[in-house]
Amino acid sequence: MNVIVVCSDTLRRDHIGAYGAQPDRWASGGEWCVETPNIDRFVARAALFEDYHVGSFPTVPNRHEVFTGRAVFTYAEWAPLPSSETILSETLADAGYTTMLIADTPHILQNGFHYDRGFSAFDWIRGQENDRLVSHPRQVRLPADRDKLRAPDISISQHLRNTGGWKHESDCFAPTTFARAASWLEDNHAEGPFFLHVDTFDPHEPWDPPQWYVDKYDPGYTGQAVTYPVYGYWRDFMSPAELRHAHARYCGEVSMVDRWLGVILDTTDSLNLWEDTALLFLSDHGFYFGEHDIIGKSIIEETGAARPHPLYPEVTRIPLIAHIPGVTNPGQKVGGFVQPMDLMPTFLELAGIPPTGTAHGASLLPLVRGEVDTLRDCVVSSHTIIGPVAGRPSTIRTPDWTLILGAPVAEDTIGEASGAFRGIGVGAFTEAIDSRRRREVPGEAALTPQLYNNHDDPGHTNNVIAANPGVAADLRDRYIAFLESVGTADEFIAPRAVPDSFLSGL
Repeated sequence: MNVIVVCSDTLRRDHIGAYGAQPDRWASGGEWCVETPNIDRFVARAALFEDYHVGSFPTVPNRHEVFTGRAVFTYAEWAPLPSSETILSETLADAGYTTMLIADTPHILQNGFHYDRGFSAFDWIRGQENDRLVSHPRQVRLPADRDKLRAPDISISQHLRNTGGWKHESDCFAPTTFARAASWLEDNHAEGPFFLHVDTFDPHEPWDPPQWYVDKYDPGYTGQAVTYPVYGYWRDFMSPAELRHAHARYCGEVSMVDRWLGVILDTTDSLNLWEDTALLFLSDHGFYFGEHDIIGKSIIEETGAARPHPLYPEVTRIPLIAHIPGVTNPGQKVGGFVQPMDLMPTFLELAGIPPTGTAHGASLLPLVRGEVDTLRDCVVSSHTIIGPVAGRPSTIRTPDWTLILGAPVAEDTIGEASGAFRGIGVGAFTEAIDSRRRREVPGEAALTPQLYNNHDDPGHTNNVIAANPGVAADLRDRYIAFLESVGTADEFIAPRAVPDSFLSGL
């Protein structure tokens, strides 16, 4: 069976119409309904997964997990793809598949990260974010005050250089990526089984869709355009109008992604691929637009220090929509916990390839067929936990409860540590990119254990750990059992095997 995977970075599931009613008023103050007609029409002929959750967070660890089927956060950080890993693209290629990567997501390909490994060919659409594609003009006009923007000299200025020549919507990244994927399908669909991985960075910031998409959600705005905000407590540097407009720009990118996903769907139609091709649409994580008083997905201070932030539902509950011939049914809704590490085992089963024995995940096909109710009794979404650094919280979720637990400060805790490229032996890469490491300091939010009732408090705003210490202890025990089951080193488990007194705040 052929397989097409389309990943849209930073796409929140509650911004897709098919996932249910959107709020009358978003936390950003916006009062709109995000338009996703093409995703919605895909759902009408596919299965919608209701409990697909982040595993390893964020972008690069997620791709590492998808490509290997492993709980990467337990042993690796944001780093190049290790040559020692058994990966999906090589396994399928060895079985006779043509494997193709078409991506504008820069981080998996630039600076020697080599996530193209194993693919028969790859097409990198250059220019996203801080990709060093264009060198002129040296001075660019920023869209907002510098103190409102994240990395204005590195990411935003470079992005503006890269995109300065755009004239049409088709020049934008997601349209270009999806159009090239459609062309690749036309050229390759008849030449035996194929695996096509399409990876667009949109709607990740910088948010720069054509103005008509922005006007769908915030027409008439004349203030500053915070296209790539500082990650932090938004009231410290943004006005309510700026927050609302930033969210509107994001929603505009969501609608643009949706429009051009339609090109993939239409091409699948015209090439008559629905009967022998699995098509999956998914994301890697979400984003906060005022929820929990945050804009972003972590906290990055002006000094460049990172404070890993708790992962709440706006970030951890992500979309997964799948059409699998002979397995899914049109309009089907699939319950039960699923995570990115389950994708590789699923694709191997579809291809008739025996399990590699290296994956931590499980094929989701028995779940779709109704042979099992769930693949696991809890899910763990997490920043990397390797290294003796306090914080780095994990989110442990069961059907009823969610525990957020970071490592507490201890005698051997590193008070400040660089947060990248540690623990997996990247060798020569380390020296070359050592200067790009970011200082990391523990923050109070990540150090405070939190417990939420998923039914009474789906937005996780009321920490009830003090009244439910036994529940918190049970989720901690499930977390430790999971870490042990995937072979996590004892030195990384120990800081999180906290006593009951820590959970109770004593």
